[in-house]
Amino acid sequence: MKFSIPLSLLVICTATAAPPAQESISTVLGPKAYRIGDAIEITEVTATSPHLEQGDSVTVSGKFYLKSQESANLCLFLTQTEGDGRGNTQPTQKTLVKKGNGEFTLKTTIRNRGHLHLTYYDPATGKPFGGTYFGTAEQMKSIANWDVSYYLAAEKGKRSSRHELKELEQLRQKVRAIERRLENIEKAVSEQN
Repeated sequence: MKFSIPLSLLVICTATAAPPAQESISTVLGPKAYRIGDAIEITEVTATSPHLEQGDSVTVSGKFYLKSQESANLCLFLTQTEGDGRGNTQPTQKTLVKKGNGEFTLKTTIRNRGHLHLTYYDPATGKPFGGTYFGTAEQMKSIANWDVSYYLAAEKGKRSSRHELKELEQLRQKVRAIERRLENIEKAVSEQN
């Protein structure tokens, strides 16, 4: 006995298997912090729904401006508000960018509840050094008071260390000057005796 599957049934099965299409959506910027000369500009966000919630697929396109260091991992991540904070990173969520300007496109599927952000990470240390949160107006209103100054903590540490090294060198110079004066005094005393 032969079975024949109507072509219309095959078309329906194929159509239902396709993932939901992404459409351009409006987003609002939230808390952000950058080093001088660095920025991330979002030019378009497309998603499978305008809610940017668990289960949605998201694509973010934009421009980057990196001047504070030679390179960075530019990442599209989610800060979880529920869950253990762990998640698998997809290769499409990050890209290595070099000092200067350029364009990027990053993609993710939101697997947990939380808030999306684009962030620069130091390739050597993995520490963040600038970025911005974005999402729906309601999402950004709920995190408007978040402090992202930690993005700049590494830069403050560098400035502090450079300042401390400069002070240390100045102290060493003063110590050398005092040592020379003591040598001169000792020499003058020994010549008088």
